[in-house]
Amino acid sequence: MKVCFFSPTAYSYFNPERDKWAGGAETQQFLIAKHMVDRGVEVSFIVGDHGQPDVEVFDGIRVIKSFRPFAGNRKLRFASDMMKIRKAMKTAGADVYNQRSTSFYTGQMALFAAGLGGKFTFSIGIDYNCYPDCQGLLSFPMTALYRYGIRRADAVIAQTEKQRKLLGDNMGRDSVLIRNGIPILYRDEKELSRRSAAQVPDGKEEKTRPDFLWVGSFRRRKRPELFLELARRVPEASFTLVGGGGDEIRFHEEIVSEASAIRNVAYRGFLTPAAIEYYYARAYGYVNTSSLEGFPNTYLHSWRHGVPTLTIDIDPDGIIADNRIGFRAGNFEDLVGRVRSLCASPSERREMSSRAIAYVRDNHDIIARGDDYIRLFEGLIAGKSDS
Repeated sequence: MKVCFFSPTAYSYFNPERDKWAGGAETQQFLIAKHMVDRGVEVSFIVGDHGQPDVEVFDGIRVIKSFRPFAGNRKLRFASDMMKIRKAMKTAGADVYNQRSTSFYTGQMALFAAGLGGKFTFSIGIDYNCYPDCQGLLSFPMTALYRYGIRRADAVIAQTEKQRKLLGDNMGRDSVLIRNGIPILYRDEKELSRRSAAQVPDGKEEKTRPDFLWVGSFRRRKRPELFLELARRVPEASFTLVGGGGDEIRFHEEIVSEASAIRNVAYRGFLTPAAIEYYYARAYGYVNTSSLEGFPNTYLHSWRHGVPTLTIDIDPDGIIADNRIGFRAGNFEDLVGRVRSLCASPSERREMSSRAIAYVRDNHDIIARGDDYIRLFEGLIAGKSDS
């Protein structure tokens, strides 16, 4: 079986020196791709043009260049970008192509895959992917092409039961549930991670003050400014902010400037996924301030290190509340209270930590979830319909 993942912003996962971008959609495709290679599947990855050779190989994955993302006028580049995507898909020669999260190329990829004799699969990212108009967050031409791609897709994969229901109710399309996956840390790895997190990068002993972590791109819907206000309201703890990029340069600059003026905030900038693991391992709690998500991969990174999650709004399928691995506050004032109470109760934090590790091990092991993808793709090739 030949599988091709399409993600123009995923090149940093293969060559972090050439690109600096990280996101949940890219993370999931990369982890699934690596698992498939381990299972003997022939895998390729179509990425953006960053000046690299047309085709490279990283750890058994063929990485194929397409168009240059975020460059020039999208309308003027539209036709040439689409031809570059089709050329890359033809180079991949895959049996199954996978794209994750809405964009202007969903419909075209479905059309190209069929023309090349392959299957097209779409993995839902953020929840607005489940609405025909993307809740007004994308332009009309893009949503029209997106709807066409969803209709033509040989399978649609949802991250949560909520997404399955939303897609069925709003777009009349069935989907199969495959939860996100992550490599599980076992005893020796967890001990190594714990020892590493007990030291700061210069090798000195880390302070024991509770540290709360925020990771993400600086988009307005992610509301990093609330994390900074949380730091002001809880001076007995420290707060680590990791991320950058986003859609608005001025907003990014405002957040960085504001963070630098708060004594108990450390801003670490953009870090590669591997480098961020140090901060997950040392965190006392992980904080999510976003107003809209699908299933944050940052939750999985936190839980595998036994880090509880504190969020205002985002609790996919009620997992945090049902498994008691953090808190969904519902509003900012309650979030402040939850953070303070967790600081004052190390025993409660330890119990949450144990439950978080057990939950992620039982439900999000990349081995099991990657095998789900393999079975789905094999079924499509064999002519079985998706559920």
